[in-house]
Amino acid sequence: MNRIPPRRTSDDSGDPPKLLVYGNGWGLMELPKLPRERSWTFEERLDRLAEAKFAGLQADTKYADAVRARGLRFCNSGRANTPADVDGIVAAAADVAADCLTLHVGWGMEDDAEVDALVDGILNASHRRNVPVYIETHRATITQDLWRTGELTRRIPEVRFNADLSHYYCAAEMVYQGFDTTINYLEPILQRTNFIHGRISNGQSMQVDVGDGIDDKHARNFARAWRRGMEHWLRGAGRGDVLIFAPELGPPSSGYSLTYRGSEGTLVEISDRWEQSLVLKRMAEQAFADAVGSL
Repeated sequence: MNRIPPRRTSDDSGDPPKLLVYGNGWGLMELPKLPRERSWTFEERLDRLAEAKFAGLQADTKYADAVRARGLRFCNSGRANTPADVDGIVAAAADVAADCLTLHVGWGMEDDAEVDALVDGILNASHRRNVPVYIETHRATITQDLWRTGELTRRIPEVRFNADLSHYYCAAEMVYQGFDTTINYLEPILQRTNFIHGRISNGQSMQVDVGDGIDDKHARNFARAWRRGMEHWLRGAGRGDVLIFAPELGPPSSGYSLTYRGSEGTLVEISDRWEQSLVLKRMAEQAFADAVGSL
C-alpha cells in the first residue's frame, strides 16, 4: 500500500522551523480557579491568550472566525470512532482552513486490522484534503497501550502523533521501572510527533501542579521527553514548518483538576490551571531552545 505521512504544520512564512504555543479550548474552560464568582467568557479567554503571547487556539471549528479575528491562529481536534467518521471530520477542518487537526481515534478495543483501517483512512483523508492530521496518544483510544502503539509504528511507519505523554506516564506508571529506561519505550512515538499536548502526570495522578517546573522531578522528565521529540521533529523540518505545543489542563468538571470542599462548603481547586499553563508554555519554549542548541 502506498501510504503518505501527513504533511507538517506550516505557517507558510518561509521562516526557520519554530515552536508555536496554542491555548486549548477545553483546557481554558472553568477559569479562573475555584472558588470564583464567574467564569471567563470566551472573549476573555482569547484576550488572556493574546496578552500572554500564545500564538493560537485549538478549539471546535465553529470558533475559527472568532479566534482569527483576535489575531490568533486556529487548529482543531475531534474524535473518529470508525473509518466512516474520518472524512467528514477532516473535511470540516479543511473547510475552515485549520492549521492542523488532532484526533482521538477508536476506543482501544479494536484488533490490529481495525486499527490499521482507521489509520489508513486518516492518512488518506489527510492527504486528499491537504490537512495535517495527527493521532493523539490517549486513554480509551487505539493508542492507549504503549506497546501496541509501538507495534502500530512498525506496521504503518507513516503515522504521525499528537503526543499527550501524561497518559503513558500515568497508565504505564513510567517512573516505576525508572524513567531512564521507560523513556526509550516512547522513542518510536517521539520520532513521529508533530504536535504536543502539555500536561504533566506524577505516575499516579493524570494532572498535577509542578510549581515553577524547575524542581519537580516529573516536570524534568516531561521536559526531557518533549525535547527528544522536538529534536526528532527538527531533523526533518523545513522552512515555514511549525511544531504546536498546547497546554491542555482539564477543568474540575472533568476530574482532571482536583478539588476539595472548603470550610464553607464551597469547592476549592488545588491548582491554578492558568498559571500552570504559563509554566508549561515556558517549559516547552526552553525545551525547544535546548533542542535547537543540541542540533
